Amino acid sequence: MTKKENFHPYYIGTEHGRLSFGKIKKSNEISACMLQSGPDGGRHYVTMDSTGNKEDGMRGSTKAFCPGTLTVKSGKDIENYTIPSIEPNNIPGIWCEAENGDIVIKAPNGKIRLEAEDVIINANGFDGKSGNITLDSNDKITLKSQIVDINGTVSTKIFSEKTVEVIGKGIMNIYGGLCDFADRSTKGKPSKTCGGQVSINEERNK
Repeated sequence: MTKKENFHPYYIGTEHGRLSFGKIKKSNEISACMLQSGPDGGRHYVTMDSTGNKEDGMRGSTKAFCPGTLTVKSGKDIENYTIPSIEPNNIPGIWCEAENGDIVIKAPNGKIRLEAEDVIINANGFDGKSGNITLDSNDKITLKSQIVDINGTVSTKIFSEKTVEVIGKGIMNIYGGLCDFADRSTKGKPSKTCGGQVSINEERNK
């Protein structure tokens, strides 16, 4: 790869920090503007790159690196409630939007915590109809609340390769237009209430 050249770089700074324009980085890409701390400039800096591969998002990218904690705090002057109303005005305090591509949040050696008055997750899909939300854990997923509602407009399934427990310590109500229950002992035996027809559960247990 041909080493890039910049004939008009500019640097200004002290032992505490430096501001550079047009710096050629070790990656052979040009930083249009870079702000570095003096004692730890190699690990603590903000750069706005002007070159790189446009397809993978490097050209025109902005990167912030720090060896300590990165804190963003805003919204002190925002009035999200108009007295006496208790309905929020829904004014964003922080707005993050990716016009194209993914948003990735990673904490490989820690936790990701979301705390708010309410937490809303919407997945609309590319056509406004096909959005999916996936929760994937290699150990356990816990839902805990006073009320838990699960509403599937087409289908709702609960499946386990081993044990399923449904416990109502007070009252447990099960309603259905047609209820079909089968255990392994019914294998090969037709349902008594379906006129000799084989139920869905019996088909699965064949």
